Amino acid sequence: MKFSVGDVVVLKSGGPPMTIRHIEDDVAYCEWFHDGESKGHKFATAQLELVDA
Repeated sequence: MKFSVGDVVVLKSGGPPMTIRHIEDDVAYCEWFHDGESKGHKFATAQLELVDA
């Protein structure tokens, strides 16, 4: 699946909705909020799925 910056995704294994802020090759750099604090991490795009709009 092809993702774009700004897409809202979740891990296939579960977790909070995250926004893709950067994509490099097959790695998506995602950001989300937990308890009012911004968090970020990189994930392989194969681990992600789009959130239904």
